[in-house]
Amino acid sequence: MTAAGLRAERCLAVVLALLLAAPALAQSQGLQARLEGTVEGYGSLAPRTTRKPIPVTLHTSAEGMRAEFHFSTGGSDAYLLKRAEEPRAWWISPKGRYMVPANDASGPYWYDLRQPCDTLQGRCFPAQGEFIAGRLAKGVRYDNARNGPDGTTRGVLWIDSQTGLLLGYRGTVGNRQDSRGFRARQVSYEPLDPALFQKPDNLNSPKGMDD
Repeated sequence: MTAAGLRAERCLAVVLALLLAAPALAQSQGLQARLEGTVEGYGSLAPRTTRKPIPVTLHTSAEGMRAEFHFSTGGSDAYLLKRAEEPRAWWISPKGRYMVPANDASGPYWYDLRQPCDTLQGRCFPAQGEFIAGRLAKGVRYDNARNGPDGTTRGVLWIDSQTGLLLGYRGTVGNRQDSRGFRARQVSYEPLDPALFQKPDNLNSPKGMDD
């Protein structure tokens, strides 16, 4: 190989190393994202049993997660809120003036690109990648996961190959045959209003559980 070829090869290696390091650096600096997509099945991200996909808007950042559901029947303004500093999530309805605690298993939403199993806490295998919401997504097949998306223990998920953001998954829980899933249709990395992750005031909640 010529000297020019060696230099080009070294430059390529440096560029690849920087690209691989960029997602971890970006995540450490606190990425925020807004996703439009659909959910299916029954879980934290699909609060109604239905065969039809439910449109959902997800907001995720270091502040927490907020999932807003858009039911075809309309009428409901309830959304799921999980604040990063709190151990539980909340179903909140400003119109209904209620706020009730919920076990949150809707995430995780951010993964280490090089070691996704550290987040899943299970066994992982490479899966076929896809283009989702205009982003190249890395596929990961998982099994016996203690921290799978939306409480699933086995399935396949796809994460943004540049940021580690969850763009889609399809999985099951334990030995159950019914599956649940999520798939992004649109994603934007943008600053989110901190007010999205604040609990409204003066809502009815179970006694002793409004903190």
